[in-house]
Amino acid sequence: MDEHFGFRAVEREELAAGVTPRPGETKLGEALATDWRDEACRYVLLGICEDIGPRANNGLAGARNGWDAFLPNFLNLQANRFITPGGVHVLGRIDQLDPDAELDTATMRERVAELDGLVLRTVLPILQAGKVPIVIGGGHNNAYPLIQAASQVQGGPVDVINLDPHADCRALEGRHSGNSFSYGIINGLIRKYAVFALHRARNSEAILQFMDDHDVHHTFYAEYLMDPLLFHKELGAYVDAEHTPLCVELDMDVIRHVPSSAFSPSGMVLEEARYYLRRIMGSTRPVLYVHLSEAAPNTPSQGRIVGKALAFLVHDVISVRRQ
Repeated sequence: MDEHFGFRAVEREELAAGVTPRPGETKLGEALATDWRDEACRYVLLGICEDIGPRANNGLAGARNGWDAFLPNFLNLQANRFITPGGVHVLGRIDQLDPDAELDTATMRERVAELDGLVLRTVLPILQAGKVPIVIGGGHNNAYPLIQAASQVQGGPVDVINLDPHADCRALEGRHSGNSFSYGIINGLIRKYAVFALHRARNSEAILQFMDDHDVHHTFYAEYLMDPLLFHKELGAYVDAEHTPLCVELDMDVIRHVPSSAFSPSGMVLEEARYYLRRIMGSTRPVLYVHLSEAAPNTPSQGRIVGKALAFLVHDVISVRRQ
């Protein structure tokens, strides 16, 4: 039983309240699928409102606010020729029930392991039904239960691609936002892990050695400073090299000046993050889930930045036509 986290479905009345109607226009929030089990529904949106994972990894608080910043911005996007609103359903949110509790590191890591179970149980039926969960908010700790669910449905280890300044392959020292992928690799859930745009100064020698030892495909953002088109070339070559399904991860820390759990003044621009998603979604590789983590707005102005950025990214996912 979950004592410190809970799932709550988003009702249609709540969605309607988030829409600002305008005569002659249809907003997404007015036209989304009412049941994710409908045959026409392909994407299922889930919010995770917690920041205990980043805090257990010595990161900044605020990731619990990402979903609330995103949702009204998304609901007020236009339902036009570029999108099929009936292909998208807003499922609900997972909440941290005592977000302001003062906890020591060991206790926070125990709580993250508890959260893993709830995320797994929430996402598993969606994947089993052949839908694509789009998971928004919370820390990158939630990648691990998403990978667990995908591996269960696929019947074996899965391929994971990540755009992130940090490899998140820290020691197996108790669950937190910095070790989802090392846990996934060591526990045999990941067949291939690729991470693009790492920051050389933000990954320890132990992490670099772990990636070497476990054949993790990785690139560094510094290389893209010298050749701005290299990211497009390397990403395309990697995505097109195989046809196995992909678990798609994007850590908002990778985007410069976006309020996040590990805010950085240097990094990719939003357009490069959008390209990453559009390139993958437009390929022939099946996508198992999309995870947008670590956005951490703590003020109304930060919320406007994060909300619009996440809305852009989700629109890119759901509007791209598959090859």
